[in-house]
Amino acid sequence: MQRSDRTVIFDLDGTIYHNTVFHRDYIHALVTGTAYVEWERELVALAERIFSGKQLHMNHFYKTTPVEAQSPDELAERLELQLCPEVTFEQALERKDIIYLGDAWAVLALLGMAMGCLDEDRSNAVYRQTRQCMEQAGMHGNPRLRGAIISLQSRCRVILMSNSYEQTVEEFLRQLDFSGVFSTICYNAHKPYEMIDSLRRTDATLLEHPENLISIGDHAFNDLMPIAALGGKTVWMNPYAGIDPPVCDRTLATLDELAAYLDTV
Repeated sequence: MQRSDRTVIFDLDGTIYHNTVFHRDYIHALVTGTAYVEWERELVALAERIFSGKQLHMNHFYKTTPVEAQSPDELAERLELQLCPEVTFEQALERKDIIYLGDAWAVLALLGMAMGCLDEDRSNAVYRQTRQCMEQAGMHGNPRLRGAIISLQSRCRVILMSNSYEQTVEEFLRQLDFSGVFSTICYNAHKPYEMIDSLRRTDATLLEHPENLISIGDHAFNDLMPIAALGGKTVWMNPYAGIDPPVCDRTLATLDELAAYLDTV
């Protein structure tokens, strides 16, 4: 079969595997040793209401300014006032005071920043502890998706691009039984800010025909908007029902749906 000029870019978290419970470990790490330790159960419930579209608005920008709140419910009320509905992709790239609620990680980060619990050192510590819990619990890959990606690489160029560090990415791929599946991997990609530069470093010719690019990911700001701005195609992975969708060319909910889609590329 002749190889096409198309390039398919995959995200890792929330795209080639789904974990819908890691927020519990994150929130536990977030509140441990703080004045908010008694909020843990209510914060988990709040995060799950956000994931289900019952509070706040995923796929929108929010200010990250700390707020004063006496309870998780009051925290949510104050965060409603931090919504920035009119921010464009280009404007967001220049701002450091907002966050896009594109996935569960972003929701958790917003809660932590609003509570004043995520300075740089503590943010890294909470992230590492959550990742360790995920690794210890074990990851399970989708064999159908694995086969679809391997088959896809015989027809298209395939790139895995993750904001995680190499050690984390490689450990997750090993647990998923995806080691060696991706011939090209960009670690610590700093999406969306350096996504295009990362592609340029990988192969500058990829940007000569952006209409041949397909980006697949669950975080629209990080994974989809940079490619859409160039004129490429986007596929949004969304395991959560009831939330506001971003602008994209296609929406998929499950790994089996993603595998079936890849068979058509």
